[in-house]
Amino acid sequence: MSVNIDNLLTDDVLKGLRNPVLDDARGLPAAIYTSEEFFAAEQESLFPSTWMGIAFDSQVPEPGDAIPLTVLGLPMILSRDSSGQIHVLHNVCRHRATIVLEKPCSGQQNFKCPYHGWAYDLDGKLIATPFWDGTPKSDRKPVKACDNGLVQVRSGVWNHIVFVNLDGKAPELKDYLGPMDKELEHYDFDCLEMEHTASWEFRANWKLVMENWEVYHHVWVHEGIFDRMSDEVDLDTGEPYTTMTAKTNTMMLTATGKRPMRADAGLDNGLPPLPTKWDPERPTSTANAILPNVTATIGRSAFAPAIYTPIGPGLTHVNMAWFFAPGVVGNSDHIKGREAVLERWLGKNRTLNERTGIRSQDHRCMELQQLARSSPIADDVKFSTTWEENVRYFQDWVVRQMGR
Repeated sequence: MSVNIDNLLTDDVLKGLRNPVLDDARGLPAAIYTSEEFFAAEQESLFPSTWMGIAFDSQVPEPGDAIPLTVLGLPMILSRDSSGQIHVLHNVCRHRATIVLEKPCSGQQNFKCPYHGWAYDLDGKLIATPFWDGTPKSDRKPVKACDNGLVQVRSGVWNHIVFVNLDGKAPELKDYLGPMDKELEHYDFDCLEMEHTASWEFRANWKLVMENWEVYHHVWVHEGIFDRMSDEVDLDTGEPYTTMTAKTNTMMLTATGKRPMRADAGLDNGLPPLPTKWDPERPTSTANAILPNVTATIGRSAFAPAIYTPIGPGLTHVNMAWFFAPGVVGNSDHIKGREAVLERWLGKNRTLNERTGIRSQDHRCMELQQLARSSPIADDVKFSTTWEENVRYFQDWVVRQMGR
């Protein structure tokens, strides 16, 4: 059943959002972030038409590994088959629609439905329907295997992030990610090793994550990490030291060559740099967003992607991972370096309430924004031409993706 959101995305709202003079434009109204109606419309018409991040391939590291997932309310399985291939399957038995995989598993040879014992290969192929016709192998009246396997979800893996396209109509994943794939193509992501994962929830709308793709907030939000406005902008000219790029389904923040280099910036952790296939000195974007729900941050020595899964209008789940160059994970010589990276992101005690890590500091402000959206005053949102091109780009991307 289609959800009508015309009362939220009126002609006046869209005209204000798309004003060619960014300083005069107005952002989406507060109800876009708080309305159950709009949230339902996103689940129905936005996410299914995109390549949505759902997991990391390192969550099923070995052949025979599988985990159950829920994507937009749909039960799914992420599995790695005997050849090492990643699959995403609907977690629904083709006999009487029962959940097949209930909990993570390792070393599996197949999946077996707990209700009547139907069995499936790790790629979803139906391999057994015991006693369907009263005989052990259902020889008298066999079920047609090619028509009754676990249904595959269109999926792909990009730099350890697993994506799905539910409606099957999005461009190929590499094309969907075109500008960012080109920007980061010189890195050798395949050889990276995962050190750590963390999952949590925060009380804010998922869109506020992508609207954070600017550096204007740095000195006020990231105390102890980004403390000087002179590191963000040329105080004489007013020109930021970060280039904002928004193309197709990606947004990127890239430091210019004019950005001051500080010895106390917290980046010299003694770890080897991320390996490249060519051109190791090539400048690249560091803060990357893949719309709708993935961020992929590239540091000198760590790759830190995160997947943001909407749970409700005011609740979002995060799954974040940290990858390092080969030889770093498990190496006692690099303990301090690895800990320095995690501390920078998560804080000294790895707790969100501590608010001393980049991510917990960001999410605190997102929660404050969500609270403010209970007020009609929050309908009047403005953009800075100097800093916030990406914010307006994302808001417009959302409504265009929904056909507006």
